Amino acid sequence: MPTWEGIEDGSANAASVWLARTLDSSEEWMPLRKSDSQALNQAAATKDTDTRIYIECGRATAFVEERIIRYNFVRGNDRSLCRSVWFRREENKGKDSKALLHPILNDEDGDKIESLFQQAVAATGSLSVGISSVMKEEVELSDGSVVKLNKSGNALKLVVTNKGWFATQYNLQRGYGEYNVEGEDNEALLGPVRHLVFVVHGIGENYFSREDSKFASILQAMNQLRTSVQTKQVEQWKEQCKLQKTVLPPPPRIEFLPIEWFDRLHDSSSALMKSLQLTTLPTIPALRAIANDVVFDVLMYLTPNFCQATLECVSSQICDLHAKFNQVHPEFKNNGKCSLIGHSLGSVICWDLLAILKNQQDQDQGKEGATTTPLSPDPKNVGYQAYAYQGDENAATPEHGTWGPSLTRAMTVTLPFEPDCTLFLGSPIGLFLTLRGAHAVFDEMRCQAVEEAKKRLVAAKGSPDESMTVPSASPFTLPTRALYNIFHPSDPVAYRIEPLLLRPDMTVDELPPPIYLTAPGKEVRLHLKAKLFGDALSKNLSGPGGNLFGAFITTLSQTEITKTKTAAKKDANGTLEPLAEWPPTFPLSGKDSARVDYSLQTGVVDSEYISAVTAHSNYFTNLDFHDFLIARLGRGDPTLQASTLSPQQEDAL
Repeated sequence: MPTWEGIEDGSANAASVWLARTLDSSEEWMPLRKSDSQALNQAAATKDTDTRIYIECGRATAFVEERIIRYNFVRGNDRSLCRSVWFRREENKGKDSKALLHPILNDEDGDKIESLFQQAVAATGSLSVGISSVMKEEVELSDGSVVKLNKSGNALKLVVTNKGWFATQYNLQRGYGEYNVEGEDNEALLGPVRHLVFVVHGIGENYFSREDSKFASILQAMNQLRTSVQTKQVEQWKEQCKLQKTVLPPPPRIEFLPIEWFDRLHDSSSALMKSLQLTTLPTIPALRAIANDVVFDVLMYLTPNFCQATLECVSSQICDLHAKFNQVHPEFKNNGKCSLIGHSLGSVICWDLLAILKNQQDQDQGKEGATTTPLSPDPKNVGYQAYAYQGDENAATPEHGTWGPSLTRAMTVTLPFEPDCTLFLGSPIGLFLTLRGAHAVFDEMRCQAVEEAKKRLVAAKGSPDESMTVPSASPFTLPTRALYNIFHPSDPVAYRIEPLLLRPDMTVDELPPPIYLTAPGKEVRLHLKAKLFGDALSKNLSGPGGNLFGAFITTLSQTEITKTKTAAKKDANGTLEPLAEWPPTFPLSGKDSARVDYSLQTGVVDSEYISAVTAHSNYFTNLDFHDFLIARLGRGDPTLQASTLSPQQEDAL
């Protein structure tokens, strides 16, 4: 019995492998996920002329009849689609390099090759007349090349030869062989998608999205983030199963969808961009490109027209993608949650979208202060909308402050959901709110809340005593279950938010330090604890009344929420004033936490100035941030039981 070469799939009826490449390109054909190939084979067997199959966990749609793939949620070139059982094998002369496999694109050609192979197999059977008759046969393909059987010693193989003066011969391979698409195995082990995260990019995306850019675009960053988070989810799930010695339900999948708005500002056909290009000096083009593509975003967002255009662009995209996602994943509508992540200027956009949503909700509830026109002349309607006024003598008063965007008209499209979680990364919101005069507005809210709290305390107990407390932070909130302002200590673009919610007369030393970002069950790293204790010890011992216990409390307050009390004070009339809560609880943080500002943990050897170069662009690759996302967004699905695990999930354990 002869042996065969190039037979990776020896089954009687070999399944087609589906491959794709960018439409109208000469790129190599790359195989789709195995599960997607199986689904496409089943669809192709139905002979339906309008078959559409969701592939890549719903992120793309394959049109079987048209042989094309289109992305569902992101911008991207369409991809050509093909299927093949037989491949032309091009040996790679490089050391330790795999051979290149080129699919037989014409289905009829593939059928001819398969027929010749089956004849050869039948001819080598025990009761057959021999292989000699098949050796003489030739199969001509649609491109004029010829396929025939080749025998070398006791080995058989099929070869294809191109016709012409310079004929080239290639071996044929049946089946693609072993392969793995990045992320396929881990994604298959996870449960159904239960959390959808819309990620709004920041400044410079027009620069980062260029093909020659060394920085990852928002689309590339989300693909990398999705893969990294899923890998960690599976690793943690397997560890928990081993520790508890039982098969636990797999964690739900988290989907990250990028929201792109940069093309709205950087449309080369717009009159503004043409003028900018004309006025840009031709010298130092690399630096001027950064200025035009990065700094330009911030300056433009400060103008009402482009602020309006950007918010409408982002809100429309989120609404469209949210509806499309529910269509692709029907079960998500009743079982899923949505969240927002804003990076850099994208965090300001997310804040403004939440501000608009809050204003709309206040209008629906008939609350005082909600604006119904884009530029209300009523000075009592403060807070949401920016105002046009002359002079700056009242710039710090609540009547001229605002915590929302300056728009030219009312927004007609708002967020279609209230976020479960909102994350700001490397955010300049603190700067924008300062420029908008929001601190005075927040402080007015705080003063009102303090007075109301005093009235309630007096009414409940007759007169204030030392156990009574009043809020230290503004009661201002946004319509989100939880809000986190996460930053790297060396990020030059990041600003804090909490100080704007406290008294304006507080000094930097009086402010509560930010909390270090840690996942549940994990602590702040030892070198940071030592640094915090050393700084606190120096501060407490150098000041009047300093003590070691005070240093310990200061260190503890930076690693976890620790409530302390200060002595109650009496006013000029001798009446005991209620205590101010400290450290403060910030209602803006939502229901999951008492704080808003969170700092990433730095390394043991970490220079502030060196870190500043990359700190603003490395949030999506930070491992602590990945752990936090999994803990906060990837909570287990209570509707999924261990008994419903797929065979692949059970095999993984």
